[in-house]
Amino acid sequence: MTDTLTLNGQRLRIPVLATGATSLMKQLSDDNIPFEQLASVIEQFPSISMRLIALANSAWSGSSVEVTSVMDACTRLGFNVVRSTSIALVVSAPFDPHRCPAFQPVRYWQDSMLLAEAAFGLTPEDRMPSPLCSQTMRTLGLLHNLGLLWLADSMPQETQAALLLSSEDDSLSVSEALIETCGFDYCTVAEALCHEWHLPDAMSRVLAHQNTPGDRAQYWQGTELLRISKQLIKTLGTATPESLAQIDTDSLGIEFATLRSEYRRLEQLQPRINDLASSLFLS
Repeated sequence: MTDTLTLNGQRLRIPVLATGATSLMKQLSDDNIPFEQLASVIEQFPSISMRLIALANSAWSGSSVEVTSVMDACTRLGFNVVRSTSIALVVSAPFDPHRCPAFQPVRYWQDSMLLAEAAFGLTPEDRMPSPLCSQTMRTLGLLHNLGLLWLADSMPQETQAALLLSSEDDSLSVSEALIETCGFDYCTVAEALCHEWHLPDAMSRVLAHQNTPGDRAQYWQGTELLRISKQLIKTLGTATPESLAQIDTDSLGIEFATLRSEYRRLEQLQPRINDLASSLFLS
């Protein structure tokens, strides 16, 4: 693997994942992975294992019974928390987003974890092409903003300018602001990084096209699901039946009752997800 990558004339340092990290993400995206295998895979990553054990023993888990093994930690925390936490930890490790003062790591992971839950909960299994199962969509939700994480580390000044521009102008998205300051958005960067990290082509394509509504490139179902998930979490705390009905879900055949049920589930999960991200990334 080369040390740098050139995009639109800009040289970006390529972050190096821990050995076996790509395999870990693939296995954690498998709907059918046995519980014992999940623990066995995570045990190969001591830093993640230690963080999971610490999380299982923290006030966040709400238990007074001491946990001393990865298997017990997985049992205490549950499949979904273990998967999301492990992927977030392995992906964040090579980056130093603190180089960009306007970038907020805790807020970044709060949004990503919440979007991951939405994508997971809304996945219509009968309408998604292989390999876009619900767990893969959870992973894509976690990684949807991966390019921004990379840019905060590799192009901190330009990313700082883009984040400030977007915060000052509600009509300007972060993606649009990045194009102004960097010459490309986080989708372009995420696609390049997926290739460098040898992630599955389906993941690369979904991340690359997530901001092009109406696109019908291969795996468009994944991009549509991310779009719907983003719109849903933006409404948390303020939605009405009328505003929820304005979210177009016809392309994936998601019924309004399903959308409303998922909204209620996410509302209940949001405080816990926010606390989880804070416990993992507040430094």
